[in-house]
Amino acid sequence: MNAVEQKFLDYEAKQKGAIIVEIPLLSPIPQTQLDVTEVLVKAGVDVIQVPIPVRFPWMYGARIQSIQKMAAQNDVCYRQSFQVLSMLMDKYKQTEFMPVGFYGGLQRMGQENYVDQCAQLGIKMVDVPDYPIVHDEDPRGLVKALHSKGISFITVISTEMALKSEASHGYQQLERLITLSSGFCFLLASAGGKTGEKKAFDYDVLAKAKARMIEVQNKVNRRCPIVAVCGISEPEQVRILVKDIGLHVMFGSALFTRMMRGDSSEEIYRFLMEMKQAASE
Repeated sequence: MNAVEQKFLDYEAKQKGAIIVEIPLLSPIPQTQLDVTEVLVKAGVDVIQVPIPVRFPWMYGARIQSIQKMAAQNDVCYRQSFQVLSMLMDKYKQTEFMPVGFYGGLQRMGQENYVDQCAQLGIKMVDVPDYPIVHDEDPRGLVKALHSKGISFITVISTEMALKSEASHGYQQLERLITLSSGFCFLLASAGGKTGEKKAFDYDVLAKAKARMIEVQNKVNRRCPIVAVCGISEPEQVRILVKDIGLHVMFGSALFTRMMRGDSSEEIYRFLMEMKQAASE
């Protein structure tokens, strides 16, 4: 169990939730990321994600897609991502940082190079949401390589998979995903994992999915915190997800929107504090 996993479980014991936030690679790099991270750390954000841009960004929602397109047009890639990670981890040693990005972006730097750079920085967790850890049984050996360096691979589970019948192949995949989960695992709050701010969620389905995941965790003896992701944008959503369902939360687009429309650091700080307080009341 790594320190992040323990911290999240400690929150749960107090009926509180962790907050994970992704920061955009908006220009100028790295000053934009240094400035926004200062605000996030001040607001008590628990984990900060730094994206690795992809060449073909259309799998994202509209807000992140626009930022990814700008990154592609300006030839922003893994080099800037790891430059930002290195600077932030050196400056904020008490805050957890992790890279996030599709496997295509990772391939541009080479898998071995990716794993080595993560290990050199002391990164505890990585998020590669499209990598087929279970479906194709770790085909490139990425997860094995990460685990050999003590780095957790964050798994992603949909509500649909979480609610598969026990006799189904999907349920077998669910068991294997949960068995392999460490650090924390994502539960998709929006169908298909589409990013972008949402006004409403099916909280009943999320509650049932979370209950099933805990049931399977108990069955396979692998307790791992569960983080709702995709679309979360308002403090009331955070309150329901944390207090009523018992999830942690992650968001990015809600921050990106405020940055791109020119909100001040003070306005962004107030928003982040509202989100943090909703998870901590």
